[in-house]
Amino acid sequence: MGVITISRKMGSEGTYIGRKVAQRLNMAYADKAFISRIMREYGFSEFKEVYDEAPAFWDRFRTFREQTIDFLAKTEQAIGKADNVVIVGRGGFGIFENYNDVLNVRTKAPMEIRVKRQMAEHGMSYEEALKHVEENDKIRKSFVESDFRFDYQNTNNFDMIINTGIIEPDKAVDYICEVYQSLIKNGRSSTSKNLSDLEVDPILLKFVKEELDKIR
Repeated sequence: MGVITISRKMGSEGTYIGRKVAQRLNMAYADKAFISRIMREYGFSEFKEVYDEAPAFWDRFRTFREQTIDFLAKTEQAIGKADNVVIVGRGGFGIFENYNDVLNVRTKAPMEIRVKRQMAEHGMSYEEALKHVEENDKIRKSFVESDFRFDYQNTNNFDMIINTGIIEPDKAVDYICEVYQSLIKNGRSSTSKNLSDLEVDPILLKFVKEELDKIR
């Protein structure tokens, strides 16, 4: 099998889609909560704060932030090496770019729809929801571009870009599952890279596999 990464704009239903894809394909589901649990075990208890705050806030803690981001990448690589996982967010699309057995997906939707979804989900006013979405967009873009040095706007980073403003989330699940199964069967003509080629710390990999087994 392989890995599916899902990069999503807040309010684009990427989390819902990721969970449904994992259920449909009998894959584990690794999100921020799962990755945070791994990182806390290795002493990175403030990963959530590093991810949720713009880099400028951490300028005085630059070494700590860099160490955290470096270990985040290693953790995601270990998750990928463990195989058969849907990874949501955390720059996975860049870490696993152009692998034969990885499908990189982005979900998006028009701002107006995303705001209305946040209003419905959290009981916010329009102004509150708009501010919430805009701030989240800035933080996610900053995290990916400042810390991982990935181009957040480059559509070439993704195999599929799904607009849930016009494609129902459950239909998106159908599309992703179909394309993923085709990729696993046929691979890519442009690369020979596979997840099995990843070199990761064996102790970290063992721990990640144990944690994934708990949620499969």
